[in-house]
Amino acid sequence: MPKLFLLGDSTCAIKEECARPETGWGECFSKYLNPSFELCNMAKNGRSTEMIIHEGIFFDCFEACSSGDYVIIQFGHNETKKEIYRRTYSNTTYKLNLKWFIDNLKKKGVTVILISSIARRRFVDGVCINTHEDYPQAMKAVADQECITFIEMSERTREYLTSIGEEKSLKYFMNFAPGIYPNYPDGRDDNTHLRPEGAELIAKMIYDECKKKNLEFVK
Repeated sequence: MPKLFLLGDSTCAIKEECARPETGWGECFSKYLNPSFELCNMAKNGRSTEMIIHEGIFFDCFEACSSGDYVIIQFGHNETKKEIYRRTYSNTTYKLNLKWFIDNLKKKGVTVILISSIARRRFVDGVCINTHEDYPQAMKAVADQECITFIEMSERTREYLTSIGEEKSLKYFMNFAPGIYPNYPDGRDDNTHLRPEGAELIAKMIYDECKKKNLEFVK
């Protein structure tokens, strides 16, 4: 059975029960998967392209995948963090890491899909703003250079959040008052990570884009 691997950060990853209701969009993607494919979610909280090399996550994926498989790669949230073990630079190390992933996976006959990071819920004057600098553009440049599929999610999610507004977009993120969820008695002020509603929304958006591009791993 061919496999679809997900390599990404916390917005995609499987969550522990102690973190619920936080949910990664990868947890919601199974319903959109072609039944002839198996989903392997290898996304991890807090990771960047640099970290998955040094921690061996990419190598685990490389060893597990075979010709005919697909790998979705979505990184961007942690590339600008100050820690040296996470930090990359959009036009140098970030691009080099992505290209290195692609080159190695292509040698195994694996198809790579690059997906830019989803937006954070950060509004200025009623508009959801870009917090990912030029990393989405750098990812697209690599996809164009390598002639592989690129799915633009940064701009699309910003536009959607702007369209529904600052207040209505709250329900998609881990931003809520005290006393609502047992795991967070003091509430939460987190505009990056997703609640189930947000994870479902993103999974559906990605499915729609995959369907438009006639990717065989979706229904």
